[in-house]
Amino acid sequence: MKKEKIIITGKMIEIKGTLARHKIVQKVVNTFIKTEYRKKGRDVIFQYPVENLLDEQLFIVRPGHKKNFDFKVGVITNLGLGKGSHIEIATDLRKKKQKNLQKFGEVLNAITQIYDCLESDADKILSSYPDMDKSFQTGAKVEVILYLISLGMSQKKQMIIGSKRH
Repeated sequence: MKKEKIIITGKMIEIKGTLARHKIVQKVVNTFIKTEYRKKGRDVIFQYPVENLLDEQLFIVRPGHKKNFDFKVGVITNLGLGKGSHIEIATDLRKKKQKNLQKFGEVLNAITQIYDCLESDADKILSSYPDMDKSFQTGAKVEVILYLISLGMSQKKQMIIGSKRH
């Protein structure tokens, strides 16, 4: 008989402003340590709220697939990205590029700002491009993608956009 999983919800992790990547990682890892100290176990799952989107909550979920401080981003399927895998995000971005090449340049600029840690606050970036979300009627809202990428950056993962390898 399978043992029921215990879910522990940690405090909200907010990443705002122009924090350097190592500071973002430090903040996330310190939150993990404070919450998970002496609470680990095979059947324990930790979830940390990180963003409120469209009346839904995005979570960092631990443990991830790897060891140490790895995590997964919990994506609710009705946000338009399936489970939010790298492949699903890249496919969504390619579709957006095909639908509106001109506005896709703005999406790429916004992603670059997050990737280069020029700004960690997706809401602040979106305010610079007020009609970006309305420019794409396919897939997930751009805001959802930006939040996911900003979470992924704290995990130091890269995503390939426009690659023919997928």
